[in-house]
Amino acid sequence: MRRKVGALILACFLLFVAVSNLTVDREKLERWEDINYWKDYPRRAYPSWFSTFRDLTPTVTLSPEVSEENGTFVYRFVYNHRASDKPNDVRFYGLSRQVKVEISVTRPDGIEVTLYRGRPVSENMSLNVNMKSGVESQISSVFGLSVESYVLRPPTHLLFIADASFETLKGEYVFEVRSPEPLSPQMQVIGTCYGLMGTDSRGRDLWVGFVKAMNNTLFLAFFTAVFVVVLGVIIGMVSGYVGGAVGEALSFILEVLMTLPLLPMLVVLVWLFSTQGLREQVQINPVVFMLLVAVMIMGKLAKTIKMMTVKEKVNEYVKAAEIMGAGTLWVLRKHIFPPILSFSARYFATLLVRVVALISLFGFFGLIPGTNWGSFMIEAMMEGAIYGGCWWWILPPGLAMAVLSAGLVLILPSGEVQSVTIG
Repeated sequence: MRRKVGALILACFLLFVAVSNLTVDREKLERWEDINYWKDYPRRAYPSWFSTFRDLTPTVTLSPEVSEENGTFVYRFVYNHRASDKPNDVRFYGLSRQVKVEISVTRPDGIEVTLYRGRPVSENMSLNVNMKSGVESQISSVFGLSVESYVLRPPTHLLFIADASFETLKGEYVFEVRSPEPLSPQMQVIGTCYGLMGTDSRGRDLWVGFVKAMNNTLFLAFFTAVFVVVLGVIIGMVSGYVGGAVGEALSFILEVLMTLPLLPMLVVLVWLFSTQGLREQVQINPVVFMLLVAVMIMGKLAKTIKMMTVKEKVNEYVKAAEIMGAGTLWVLRKHIFPPILSFSARYFATLLVRVVALISLFGFFGLIPGTNWGSFMIEAMMEGAIYGGCWWWILPPGLAMAVLSAGLVLILPSGEVQSVTIG
């Protein structure tokens, strides 16, 4: 029963990894660290589901109702604003720089505001950036506002006020884009909520960052653990079976590796094999990094494999095979390797969790390339996510590691969970 529960947990975790990747655009994953890519996204936004429990504005993308009036194409976007706070921006996409347009909005109180008239300066236009003067002049005139009262407010906030008190005007806003030629416009209302995990101070979608960090962490951890087991098994079997000068030399190397302090040595080795890249990020070949970690932590496994090999080597069926002329590789493959394989599989299951933790630790201190759970969490701390109550940024990596650990530990037979230390 215990192993079935573990297998179910692992299956659910792997399904979560697969589904998570399907929900994220590949381009966003690849450009997670490109700050310019995220400049049009809302900054420090709450997760979208927050709008269900708190009176916040979700980010929505609207498609238009299309009609034609006297040879003019009219694209009408209907936005119903229900929250007490105001949107951060309104953006129009799919415009043409060659075609004159008129963009306007009719507010719930019937006031019509002309936002823009003329050729667009860009195919994508922002109310805050490109329509500021139109909003400020018309809204201030209607409500008799002084420049001092609104100069520090974004134009979008000004558009959504009810009166001179600057309270939010709720209700239906009808935006229209008029053009003499057909277009394919879309409109996005940038609210205070966005995505499954919100955004950071640069506008980056935290859900994308979490998925990218998860992919990189699991990739590095899995193949590092594979390298550890492969190197440990090969070196342990050779040193235990061959003996002589080769066996003594390998045994000496294993003893040295086991006595070296793991973290300080890995810090030094990573520093020696890495360079400082863009924004002072560590640049190191992932394969080199995985091999460095594997060599440093394989000592205990290799020594255990050596003792198992020595024990198997003295069995009568092994001696009989050697007398009958069986070669070294045949004996290792037929008699020594099977029990070692079973042990190594159990060792791998417990080692993987600890390698995930080790990689996250290195990422936390910026000693590993790319985005991982460690770097994801240190960014959260640097932006005040812990003290700011942004638990949705901190909790997912820790919860994911806990679920993975539980699944791997439970699939091992009761009483056979091996103690694996890597530091």
